[in-house]
Amino acid sequence: MGNKTIIIIGGLGLLGKEIVKHFSLKNFNIVVIDNRTLSKQIPEYFKKVSFYNSDITKINLIKKTFEKIKKKFKRIDVIINCSYPKNNNYGAKFEKLKQKDLKENLFLQLGTAILIAQISLKIFLKQKFGNFIMVSSIQGISSPKFEHYKNTKMSSPIEYTASKSGIISITKYLAKYYKNRNIRINCISPGGIKDKQPKKFIKKYREACLSKGLLNPGDIVGTIEFLISKESSYINGQNIVIDDGWSL
Repeated sequence: MGNKTIIIIGGLGLLGKEIVKHFSLKNFNIVVIDNRTLSKQIPEYFKKVSFYNSDITKINLIKKTFEKIKKKFKRIDVIINCSYPKNNNYGAKFEKLKQKDLKENLFLQLGTAILIAQISLKIFLKQKFGNFIMVSSIQGISSPKFEHYKNTKMSSPIEYTASKSGIISITKYLAKYYKNRNIRINCISPGGIKDKQPKKFIKKYREACLSKGLLNPGDIVGTIEFLISKESSYINGQNIVIDDGWSL
């Protein structure tokens, strides 16, 4: 699998950083696209990474970024989109959800995912190969367990469920649309990732799982590595769930 060029969109996020770390320690050309800026004290592994500061919600800007990457590396083997843009009012309760915010967030989360896929797959078509991976969620396949959020300040917005369900459908649609083009399109649906959640939530969440409960970001990367390997050559249009049995 060495010498592949892998683009990780949203590579400075919770999951993205772990994906970058994992693959940067291997023989890959790792490219990170993120609208956040790098801190001055970057980890040692990140020194091997090519970083492009770009806003995925500005499609013309992303097109130019991809053009720069293609010019530098000549080929792009894998694109992993683990970005999740949202506006400042994201997360409002269902009863208080406003039309403007709903419209904006659904476009940010689903619209940009479709447009990024459009740009990525155009590149893959031209070079006659490619591997595109998107990130959904267990809430793309199952409704939230609302009792887990009781007596906490956490919530599970309906836009999240709608957009993550949409990602799975987009994956299946595109895989079939690009039949016989030597392009694979899959997505993963991780369970909850540990990120300073309150103890009450962690305990209730664990009770719904089989062995661990909330996952660490590193628990996801093995599945991604499998999806970019030859061993998964005939896995296409699939959604792979990694959730310690939460969705059973």
